[in-house]
Amino acid sequence: MNQKYESMIIIDPKLPQEEAKAENEKFVEFMKSENGELIETNFMGRRRLAFEIEKKTEGYYFVNYFNFENQKINVIDRYYKLNENIFRHNILRIED
Repeated sequence: MNQKYESMIIIDPKLPQEEAKAENEKFVEFMKSENGELIETNFMGRRRLAFEIEKKTEGYYFVNYFNFENQKINVIDRYYKLNENIFRHNILRIED
């Protein structure tokens, strides 16, 4: 059964902005290849972190809203963990 999700990712600031956007697009394509459906993407830009993470003080913030099969959401989490350019992420299920 598909559920609606919100996921925020923070991408390494050492990348140029266009490459950061391409990293988010790679995620979107991966999610679609796993039968997910993109609802919306919000690019929030390069922002200062609330606290230092892995010696980084800034990052590119993206918020993706998508429909995905709830039994397979761990596939998305694994994708994030294996991508070295994504250094923080969260996945939240949105209740209708």
